Amino acid sequence: MTKTMKKKLGSMLLVLCICFVSLLAPLSVLAETEESTLLTIRIGGKTYENVTNGSEIVGDFDLNDLDFQVVSVNGNKLENVGSKSTAKDSQGRNPLEIASVPGDGRVGVTLIYHAQDDPVAANQAYGFSVAGITFSNSEGNTVQIPTVGKVSGVKVTAQSKALKLTWKKASVSGYEICYSTSKSFPKSKTETVKVSGSKAGCTVKKLTGDKKYYVKIRTYKTYTDELGQKVKAYGKWSSAVSKTTKK
Repeated sequence: MTKTMKKKLGSMLLVLCICFVSLLAPLSVLAETEESTLLTIRIGGKTYENVTNGSEIVGDFDLNDLDFQVVSVNGNKLENVGSKSTAKDSQGRNPLEIASVPGDGRVGVTLIYHAQDDPVAANQAYGFSVAGITFSNSEGNTVQIPTVGKVSGVKVTAQSKALKLTWKKASVSGYEICYSTSKSFPKSKTETVKVSGSKAGCTVKKLTGDKKYYVKIRTYKTYTDELGQKVKAYGKWSSAVSKTTKK
């Protein structure tokens, strides 16, 4: 091989190497941009660092009314970007979009920060979207489900197109009454009414005269769960009582 041919071959190899490197460069930049976004979040007086997709934040706070501040994104400090930020865009919206899904003592959150909509100029270069953050209460803040006893002393008296019910009053939030023309209480033939816990009886009216009905009662207590939501804990149903209404 002549010296001229060797030089040409060397030049061609050099060009190929340069082209190969130039092709890899954009890929390496893309890989960097796909790395997880790291947030620093402050809730109350406590700071949580390196919060990213799939992170779980455990603490003593109200899951039904999360109030937190995003302090920084990828090490870049943000000014006044919180769940209740006073920095509002021209339409009065918070640039921080919070989509949450309540769960059993846990709340899954997706944060989307629309930096271009933030009136704070220093924040406008740092937009982000982080999904799958989970907020949950610590064990010390778990709500105990109240114990609810079975209603007792149930009596049913037939009246004209009605049934009069009485029971022994208990310390509960209320009573749930089911009545049906079928002893299996199918959904299509069953009606339900609720009565305040301050009462020890009620009259179910507007029934069909000379018709057999089946009645059962249970108690319930209302309490506030870990999410701050009002829910009911129910006791067991009483034994079904059958009674035929009068004409």
